[in-house]
Amino acid sequence: MDVLPLRPGDPDRLSGYRLVGLVGEGGQGSVFLGEGDDGARVAVKLLHARFSGHPKARSRFAAELEVAQRVAAFCTARILDADVEGDRPYIVSEYIDGPPLARVLATEGPRAGAALDRIAIGTITALAAIHQAGVVHRDFKPANVLLPPDGPRVIDFGIARALDATGTLSSTAVGTPAYMAPEQISGARVGPEADVFAWGTTMVYAATGRPAFGQDSIPAVMHRILNLPPELGGLTEPLRDLVLQCLSKDPAARPSSQQVLVRLLTLAGSLPQAGSGSQAQPAAVLTQGAAAAEADEVRLLPPPVTPPALPPGFAQPGGSYPPHSPYAAPGQPYNTPPPSPYAPGGNVGGASWPHGAANPPPHGAASPPHGATSPGSPQVTSPSSGRPGVNGSGGPRKRPNVGVLAGVGSAALVALVLAGSVIAVNVFGDEKGGKDETPKTGGQMKMVLSRFYSGEELNPSQAGYGSSRFVTKQLFTGLTEITPAGAVRNLLATRVAPADSICTTWQIDVKGGTTFSDGQPVTAEAFVRGWIRAAQNPSGAAALLMSNIKGYAEVSGGRATAFSGVQTSAARNRIDVALDKPDCEFDQRLADPVFFPVPPSALKIDNKPYNAMPVGNGPFKIGSYARDKELTLVRNDAWGLGKARLDRVAIGFAADAPTVGRTGFVAGAYDWAEIGADRLPSARSERGLLTRQSSSMNYLVPITTRGPLKSKEARLAVSYALDRRAMSEAVFGGLYAPAAGLVSSAVPGFGRPGACPSCEKPDPAKARQLAEQAGLRAGTRLTIYARELPAYQRWAQLVRERLQQVLGWSVEIKTVEISKDEQLRKAVLGKDSPGGLLTYGWAPDIPSGYGVLQPLLGGDQVATESNQMLNFSGWRNQQFDEALANALKDPRPATRLNSLQQAEKLALDDMALIPLWSYVKASLASDKFTGLQMDYDGDPTLATAARK
Repeated sequence: MDVLPLRPGDPDRLSGYRLVGLVGEGGQGSVFLGEGDDGARVAVKLLHARFSGHPKARSRFAAELEVAQRVAAFCTARILDADVEGDRPYIVSEYIDGPPLARVLATEGPRAGAALDRIAIGTITALAAIHQAGVVHRDFKPANVLLPPDGPRVIDFGIARALDATGTLSSTAVGTPAYMAPEQISGARVGPEADVFAWGTTMVYAATGRPAFGQDSIPAVMHRILNLPPELGGLTEPLRDLVLQCLSKDPAARPSSQQVLVRLLTLAGSLPQAGSGSQAQPAAVLTQGAAAAEADEVRLLPPPVTPPALPPGFAQPGGSYPPHSPYAAPGQPYNTPPPSPYAPGGNVGGASWPHGAANPPPHGAASPPHGATSPGSPQVTSPSSGRPGVNGSGGPRKRPNVGVLAGVGSAALVALVLAGSVIAVNVFGDEKGGKDETPKTGGQMKMVLSRFYSGEELNPSQAGYGSSRFVTKQLFTGLTEITPAGAVRNLLATRVAPADSICTTWQIDVKGGTTFSDGQPVTAEAFVRGWIRAAQNPSGAAALLMSNIKGYAEVSGGRATAFSGVQTSAARNRIDVALDKPDCEFDQRLADPVFFPVPPSALKIDNKPYNAMPVGNGPFKIGSYARDKELTLVRNDAWGLGKARLDRVAIGFAADAPTVGRTGFVAGAYDWAEIGADRLPSARSERGLLTRQSSSMNYLVPITTRGPLKSKEARLAVSYALDRRAMSEAVFGGLYAPAAGLVSSAVPGFGRPGACPSCEKPDPAKARQLAEQAGLRAGTRLTIYARELPAYQRWAQLVRERLQQVLGWSVEIKTVEISKDEQLRKAVLGKDSPGGLLTYGWAPDIPSGYGVLQPLLGGDQVATESNQMLNFSGWRNQQFDEALANALKDPRPATRLNSLQQAEKLALDDMALIPLWSYVKASLASDKFTGLQMDYDGDPTLATAARK
């Protein structure tokens, strides 16, 4: 903020302070840059002369001073001097030499890494100090956070108030709309929980550059705050999980500011040792919070999980591995951390973590078409579907050293009557003004899709992995969905839980009162009817996702008409499922279309009229359909989860949908267009580009049973020789994230720093040393088997160039057709094969390490010329297989994850696969719509989209 010259009439001296410039002016007073007799700079807030004789104005000014003086100077601006009784009341505060967070974000973009962690700790320290003083800030937002070199500071207590005896404030709400808590908007009594909510929204803004509830019209923003989940964008763990807790609609479900601070200090390894955990003293915690906020390299890391006891003969890897703390369905957390002061029942400073504060899941989610290969798209092998996750944000940026004064004063307020309450709205907040973008009901959206593959239809039993899957999700709603963080969230299931200690039996309670679009009830029986129908499709995803349900083989083989392991209870609207073997991740399968319900009219799998024009229970139903030409979806007003806003979705079909769609999008003919992998470099700067990191991965598969890569040292030499970031830049415009392990960081619990040292950066010297240890010298012959897709050919060439340059090897590329599995297997696995490397893509069917590791490296999955297994590497490891088996029968999320992480480490230490990167789903979305994002499969969220 610029310091302006003094105006005519402005004082040049006040008490013992010389005023040298004007910083800003609010409705209550002006703020000047001042200097003391010792030359120290200060901020001087002077009450407007016109209010000097106004008793109420003087009283408010005195109240601001009283509030500010009550707050300990932890990450706030200290009060140095004041006179509120004289002719010209003034308050002198500490000068904060740093820009507002709002300005930094506007000029430099979102924060990430240590810069974001430092802001989080500093600002919550300030709020904890404010609340400890019995004060509520009431207008916490990016404009009131300053970023000096010594750590963030929170300023402007102009509308702060002391709490009454009940710990709350009156129902007259004040604040800036995008950062106001639901209780502020609705006129309920306001306490410190409102500041915690505002802290959560500010952290989202700091990490993404966008408010969590939008920044369009005031009524639209307030509607989202009251009724819709936040949009967290690229905010990552472990901060993301905590922010979701703070953004609970229910104030009682939010942690206190002190508890948030303790949790952050715990994650940063900075909690005071003398009184850690539930015994930590508030003053010590505040002191440590301020110290951590000053540190340049403070980082938040997920809490460690103690490895579980392993069976005899299973070596315990050294150390423990921190889990990723993903979102969970309400009441069903995915990862249970070790006991801590911020867990339910914990206590810090006399306050307990709110009961029932389960991690609320975000809405929306995304994934690539699985197995669908449009020209230029990466080829991904999967029996079913891949699961992308959340795209990360960039690294920290340098802050400009700009002097800004604390306590600029309260912004002007304007009254707004909403829901019967008087709302005082800050019209000079840091949101940008703009046209009215309130979501409107009605209108049409246009897009183009790839044509269906042979055998695919518009129903759950025959949906494929691309276009048909997307359309089926619009026509049907299932028991659960996968959130952007890769966790399970209930939809029409009210409860999904194992009924025994090793997860061989499951109970699923179904929401009552919903119907199909024809009025037929959606019951437990309707779901099982859909399961049986899907099992009758020999080429569908049920072959993988349902194979462990007792009786599946009989149903799929036509020897039975029902699963022997599935029973329904009409009275309870419940499904009881018995499995052939333990599977504590069975609930993650239920989001797939093969588990969707169908009405009685569906009949058997060979009912062609239903297959082509199905009756569903989703947000849309079919208006008209001409296969491979056009499809019209219209709103289904009988949807059991609300009502879509769009009237219609017009879909065209094309053989090369990415090219047609992108051209049409630029011309204004389409509102959504998918970007093929080969077009990513040119799409980075396009308006409306949406990206999401995927759980799908690209690998080099080393043949470990023969040839030059038979030894671990040879495989590690290849990994250390590669420059993954440069390769991604050359092939994918840098949008594909270099791998941090065998499992994508989009999968909860993976992508941990240090898991794969050879993946982090190239080390040519170490690569040559390892190659020499393996007996591989210059001139060593190596074959790379590359799929025929352009992207695969390109990165195979880059691998060849790198291995020739770094190791001096003689590398040959052999092209194999993606559609000819027999040819591929013979070339790579045949008795005459020299071994080498295979370019490979994999999309896991569930967001789990098991879904990646077992098919690709399981000892029972070793590929041969004649089978259909996918462990082309041929690698076997008994400890690895035991770790995977332990994971599936462990109902405890934390220890299950730890077993999977151990399995990944065993494979990485031996470099059984050479990970390259997880790929990104990219699309163009029109700015004419709001609520239009990428869902878990990378598809547009039609159910939440609306015209502005």
